Amino acid sequence: MYAITINKYGDVSNFSIEENLDLPQPKPNQVLVKVHASSVNPIDLMKREGYGRTIFEKQRKDLFPWILGSDFSGTVVDIGSKVRGYNIDEEVWGCTSNANSGTHAEFVCIDVDELTHKPNNINHLEAASLPYVALTTWSALVRWSGLRPNDLKGKKVFIQGGAGGVGCFSIQLFKSFGCEVATTCSVKNIELVQSLGADQVIDYDEQNFEDILNNFDIAYDLLGNSVLDNSIERCCSILSKSSNSHYITLTHPLVNTLDSRGLLMGVPHALYLRQKQKSKYRPINIHWSIYRPSLSGLEQLTQLVEEETIKPIIDSIYPIGELSKAHEKIATGHVSGKVVIDHKI
Repeated sequence: MYAITINKYGDVSNFSIEENLDLPQPKPNQVLVKVHASSVNPIDLMKREGYGRTIFEKQRKDLFPWILGSDFSGTVVDIGSKVRGYNIDEEVWGCTSNANSGTHAEFVCIDVDELTHKPNNINHLEAASLPYVALTTWSALVRWSGLRPNDLKGKKVFIQGGAGGVGCFSIQLFKSFGCEVATTCSVKNIELVQSLGADQVIDYDEQNFEDILNNFDIAYDLLGNSVLDNSIERCCSILSKSSNSHYITLTHPLVNTLDSRGLLMGVPHALYLRQKQKSKYRPINIHWSIYRPSLSGLEQLTQLVEEETIKPIIDSIYPIGELSKAHEKIATGHVSGKVVIDHKI
C-alpha cells in the first residue's frame, strides 16, 4: 500500500511517499479501512516537528517511518474477529488516537470504538473534515468541563478564533444547544461565522473583544498565548465572576511540560501549573482540555450531520501527494474551516 511518512522530525521536506508498504492486518477489535479522504489539523504540524514525543514515542511500535493523520472517511475492507455490526464495503468515518494508525495512507486499522457508519448525506471529503474537530470540542465540554447539552441552553459563549476548523464546528454546536455565541475572526470571515450562527462577531484587527463583551458564561479559547498575549487573562475578564463560569483552553502547557521535563518530573509540574491558574482565577473554573476519543460523541456527531444541524466547512482540498502543501497552508494561520486530503491517485 502507499502512505505519506516522515523519517525524522522537522519541516515539510521530511515527507516522502512510500508505495510498497505491507497491508496492515486488523487486530480482533479493529476494522481495516480503505481511506478515501483524511484531513490535516494544526496538531499534525506540531507532531511533525516533535510535539508530544514523550507520549507518542511510547505508543509507536517503530519510531520511524511514521504516518501522521487522525481523521478519515472510507470503506470497510476487513473486520477483526471480535468486531460486530460492520460489513465489507460499508462506508465508515471517525478519528484515530492510535499513534500506529496514521490516516494519510491507503489503508489503516482503526479501533472499533473510534469509528462508526458515515452519514449518507455527505461525501467522503466532507466527512473527513469533521471528526477530530468535533471530538476535540466534545472532550472539552463533556469530559474535561463536565458540561452536558442540557446545561448549556441560554448560556453566553465566547469562542476565541471562530473561523478555523474547531471554531466553525463549535459555533454550530453551541447554537444547536441554544447558546448565544460571540466570536472573533478577521474581516474576510465575518460572513462565514455569521452564516454558521454567530450572534456577535468581533474583527480582531479592529477591536479588542474584552472591551466589548461582558458577563459571559463560557470562554472557549482556541488560540491561547501563542497567538494572543495574556489570552487567559483577557478571556476570563469577560466572564461572570461565578462558580458557574468556565474557561476552556486547548493551548495549555501540559504536553510541552512533559516533553521538556519527561513524564516523571513533567506530570507533577504540569499539575502545579494548572492548580496555580485555577487558584488565580477562582471562582471561574479553568479547564485544560486534550483530545480523547468518544464513540458516543462520534455517534452524536453522525446524528447532527444527518439532521443537517452541523455542516462541514472546507477551506481547501489537496491530493494525498501534496500533503506538504496542505501543511504549509495551515501554517499560514489563514484557514477558513478545514484542509482536506483527497486519496484518489
